[in-house]
Amino acid sequence: MKIQFIQISCDEEINTKNWKGSDYRQAEAVLKYRPDIIIFEKANNNKTPDIIYNKYSCKNKPIKLVRKYQKWLKEKSKEYGDAESEIPMWDNIIKLWSEDHNILLYNVDGSDELRREFFEVWKYMYPCALKNWLWWIRIYLREKYMTRNIKWILEKNKDKKDLTIAIFLQKFHWDHVEFLLKNPTKKQVWDYYFKNFKGITQANITEKIKKENKVFYKYWKKISDFS
Repeated sequence: MKIQFIQISCDEEINTKNWKGSDYRQAEAVLKYRPDIIIFEKANNNKTPDIIYNKYSCKNKPIKLVRKYQKWLKEKSKEYGDAESEIPMWDNIIKLWSEDHNILLYNVDGSDELRREFFEVWKYMYPCALKNWLWWIRIYLREKYMTRNIKWILEKNKDKKDLTIAIFLQKFHWDHVEFLLKNPTKKQVWDYYFKNFKGITQANITEKIKKENKVFYKYWKKISDFS
């Protein structure tokens, strides 16, 4: 099977001085590349990364559900930079469905509980967060779920001759997921994410997480390479 991955980021930072308004790169990529699959940086709260639209043929897609979601996005657009940017993306997905091009859609991120967990570092964010080992725990856990789910998607679609897959993850996530998809050794994973943090070792990290954050500890025990 020949696979073409196309990674497209979307500006999320609506409350920063660098905000330039709506970002339509992902919307434009839908029509430009006509992907077979789109992978979203959204919570996968189910056992598999399928979402409801995949269950229907093109002529029977629940378009009313999409329109309802677009309305919700419009309401949220003042809070979240990428919300308004999604609206034309969905219009373009519907356009391709109307042409009988059955784009499959998958959410591959960790659960909402993991993604939205607040902890002290959020008060300072970038660039301070990059120096906080606990922030990297959250990133690592989310990317472990992304990697597991993408492997599931590839396996599910392995009988298709060619696949064009649009990766709508932020680039830094996709860079990390590409690394994890290569099935690195345990030592390589450790060095990639945690090597530079003093006082954190494979022997003590689980207990440190348990002490610092119950949500991260819960998911660490489920999916990490080091629990």
